[in-house]
Amino acid sequence: AVVLIGESGVGKTNLLSRFTRNEFNHDSRTTIGVEFSTRSIVLGEAVVKAQIWDTAGLERYRAITSAYYRGAMGALVVFDISKHQSYEEVERWLKELYEHAEASIVVMLVGNKTDLAQAREVPREEAQRFADSKGLLFVETSALDSTNVEQAFETILK
Repeated sequence: AVVLIGESGVGKTNLLSRFTRNEFNHDSRTTIGVEFSTRSIVLGEAVVKAQIWDTAGLERYRAITSAYYRGAMGALVVFDISKHQSYEEVERWLKELYEHAEASIVVMLVGNKTDLAQAREVPREEAQRFADSKGLLFVETSALDSTNVEQAFETILK
């Protein structure tokens, strides 16, 4: 299983719906607790059925969502490139993840909403340096226009 974590409003649900159903919903509501979707993808010779858990970013669901970290093999820690505050919270999300997850978990930092480039508040180079310093994979995505969404999930699943 792969978990999607990060502040509320960074686009976790739309990343998931873009990957699993090729859909994007401008009016997507706040996730309550945890929701999940699956999609089978071909990796090399194997077909992998990915189970992706979309967690709520809101503080009041934290106790529920941290339970899902335990069995996860991968995690996408998502922030919004146009909201520096969501990037500043990444460190706290990582701390929480590492407290509950298996030591072998693969983690990718995802800067979402590249379609809002004109409103960018987090320089790509800064996020890349942070990811490198923490041993994380890194990619920038846009759930709106599909940029790098497949690549992000396929990379974490590999």
